[in-house]
Amino acid sequence: MNHYYKKNLGMYLERIVDTSLEYYKEQGVCLIDKIPTPIKVHRHLRGALYEAFFQKKSTVDYVGILKGGKGIAFDAKSTTAKKFNWKKSVKEHQKEYLETFQNLGGLSFILLHFDWVGRWDHFYFIPFSFLIQTKSSLAPEDLKEFKVDYDMKKGILRFLDGIAGELDKRVT
Repeated sequence: MNHYYKKNLGMYLERIVDTSLEYYKEQGVCLIDKIPTPIKVHRHLRGALYEAFFQKKSTVDYVGILKGGKGIAFDAKSTTAKKFNWKKSVKEHQKEYLETFQNLGGLSFILLHFDWVGRWDHFYFIPFSFLIQTKSSLAPEDLKEFKVDYDMKKGILRFLDGIAGELDKRVT
């Protein structure tokens, strides 16, 4: 697998999530923002090239609020592997953030995209409470109950549908 494909895989998921969040915002379901990774430019090299470094560790990719006031925090992950090793993919400071967020009454989860080299896309809403009680390496068959529909026609990942009903049952 080449580096270019892997890099674009994350951008592909980010584009889908951003489009979906805009849709949900228009529907009055949530207000969720992408959290930028804090970087500091050290020096200009040439043209559009800069030397930069991370100022601090990032938290998670997205944080916001759902209709009704419940906080939401999640990280979006993509993989081309047959299994998702969440203990390696989710960094320790991200685990701590998601756990603290959950302990304070918020909804925390991983939004996972399995892409087996363009053959098919599968998306999963995996509650953090489930992750901390399960094995480290998860295959799609382990995650059936968390599968999320992707409306390709509208470009919407339906991960917040039924937020007041079915979603609450999946994460409590």
